[in-house]
This record gives sequence, structure tokens and C-alpha cells, in this order.
Amino acid sequence: MNENTKTSNFLNAINKYAKEQSDAIRLEAEEFKQQEIEKATKEGITDAYKLIQKNIAVEKAKIVSEYAMREQNSRQQLFIRRAKIVASVFLKAKDKLIAFTKTEEYTEYLRKTASEIAQAFDNNSCVIYISKNDEDKAQLLAQLIPSSTVETDDTILIGGIKGYCESMKIVADNTLDTKLSDQRKWFSETSNLKVV
Repeated sequence: MNENTKTSNFLNAINKYAKEQSDAIRLEAEEFKQQEIEKATKEGITDAYKLIQKNIAVEKAKIVSEYAMREQNSRQQLFIRRAKIVASVFLKAKDKLIAFTKTEEYTEYLRKTASEIAQAFDNNSCVIYISKNDEDKAQLLAQLIPSSTVETDDTILIGGIKGYCESMKIVADNTLDTKLSDQRKWFSETSNLKVV
């Protein structure tokens, strides 16, 4: 073999080896590049998922907060409406009771109540309290409850009788004001006008 052929074969072998090495490096670089792209893609997807989850949580919290605020406002409106209904019902009841105090039936009611109080106090000395509007009935009540004194009480706005027997330490409250107040409690418990 001649020297040129040997040199040519040697150069071809070096070129072939260089090409193989170049192809291997290129293939390795391509694989590395592909792996890095896949890694970056996975990290990007993970980051995007985390960001989406965070945004969903923030939006969910906003919705829950807004819902809670709307529910609270609705309850408040219901409470106000309920209070207006109760106030209206009891204002009408009060007006009817005031109208009742101007009737003859009311005088009979006072007589009956006075008799009940006299029995409860066992005819002991007591103080009978009445509304200022009932001052004209003081004589009648004093006769019905012997050994008692009759006084007006500014806290009795509608009517009825309240008595106090000091020797027995008993208070008998048969005022229409107290009865109406007791009815308000009963009404609240049984009317089903609840804010739930």
C-alpha cells in the first residue's frame, strides 16, 4: 500500500471517528435538551397547577365570604322584618287593651281582679297600685280590698291592678301591661317567626 493510501485511510478513519464522536455528542446534547425540556415542562405544569389551585382557593374564599355576608344581610333583614311584625301586632294589642279600659267590662275586670288580690292577701293590709288613668276607680277598689290604700303607679301605662302586702312579702301583679309583656314572650316562642 502506498503512502498516500495509508494517509488517506488514516484521515478517513480519523474523519469517521470524528463524525461518530460528533454524532454521539449531538445525540447526547439532543437527549439532554429533550430531558431539560421535559423537566421544564413538568415544572411549568406543576407551577401552573399550583397557581391555578391557589387562584381557585382565593376565588372560593371570596365566594364563601360573599355568601356569608349575603346570608348575614338576609338574616338581618329578616330580623328587622320580624321585629316590625311583632311590634305591629303588639301595638294593635295595646291599642285594643287601651280601648278595653274605657268600657264597662273593664270595670268588671277590675272588680274581679281586686277580689282575687284580696283573697291572695287574706285581707291583710296592702297597697294597691293603679294607672293614673284609673284614678276615678280608686274608691271602688278601696272598698273591694278592705284595709288597703290605693296609689297611682307611673309604670302602669295601660291599666289593671298591682298589689303589695308588706306583712306577707307578696306582690300580686295583675296589670294589663304585665299580661301584654308576658304575651310578647309567649308570642316569640310560639309564633314561628324565627330567624334561622
